[in-house]
Amino acid sequence: MRRALRLRVESALGSAAVGRMARYRIRGKRLILAYHGIVPEGAPSAGERSLFVSQRDFAAHLDVVTEIGDVVALDALDAPGNGRPRVAITFDDAYRGAVNEGVQELARRGLPATIFVAPGRLSDHVFWWDALSNGGAALDDAIRHHALHGLGGSDERVRAWATRIRLPSSDAVPAYAQTATPAELRAALDFAGITVGSHSWSHANLAALSALDIATELERSRDWLDAAFGERAIPWLAYPYGLDSEETHRAAAKAGYAGALRIGGGWHRAIDVPRLARPRLNVPGSLTVAGFRARLLGVMQP
Repeated sequence: MRRALRLRVESALGSAAVGRMARYRIRGKRLILAYHGIVPEGAPSAGERSLFVSQRDFAAHLDVVTEIGDVVALDALDAPGNGRPRVAITFDDAYRGAVNEGVQELARRGLPATIFVAPGRLSDHVFWWDALSNGGAALDDAIRHHALHGLGGSDERVRAWATRIRLPSSDAVPAYAQTATPAELRAALDFAGITVGSHSWSHANLAALSALDIATELERSRDWLDAAFGERAIPWLAYPYGLDSEETHRAAAKAGYAGALRIGGGWHRAIDVPRLARPRLNVPGSLTVAGFRARLLGVMQP
């Protein structure tokens, strides 16, 4: 009953009539969308379900976005516009489904996007949260909190702890839920408008690290991406888990990043938000296309 009611509300708020009334609220503003994984057509669900959007829904999202605003490259988001809303599309984690199927949908429409990469986790890596969620149940909040804050989001430390307390875990996930290889990233970058940015080196919770370790994570990732992908690597950072701190901001500035992104928030003007803590609208797998439209129009909260 609750789901049926939510679907009716989202459908009503995402209607064309509501859209016409809401568009003036987002005129001239900027929006950065945060995606993670893309599930290819016909593939089974896996990993942490909230992080994976179906390929069909993603394609529908792109059509909605281009109807409402102009999709632009992340590093061109703040260029002067004509008053129409401007949207940048990003993927965190370099999941294979995003790098392959997600980029294919973008390429069909000639749309740009940025993939945020943790180089130390490439080539078939299964993230700890997907391994612990692969039974289908949502990850327990207490487990997630301890993993992020008690163990610093470190893949090795979380996995060792899970083994010690005998938490169910499985790395048997489909290929789309594993990370892409450098070769797959290079193939994605062959499409116009696709770029890569830093997601730190190892996808640790940067806010839980020392200043020296933060600097190492950011500089090592930046240098690797520049060497591997040249000008297609842009000096932008997406904080792992969306977690940042004053120390991470200082480290990002010192490492030469032009901008850095959090998770959470929506439409904004560049002058109203910190350059190294810009908001993004997270797009969860459970969101309907109508709900996505309603959030883009600003008539439903992120």
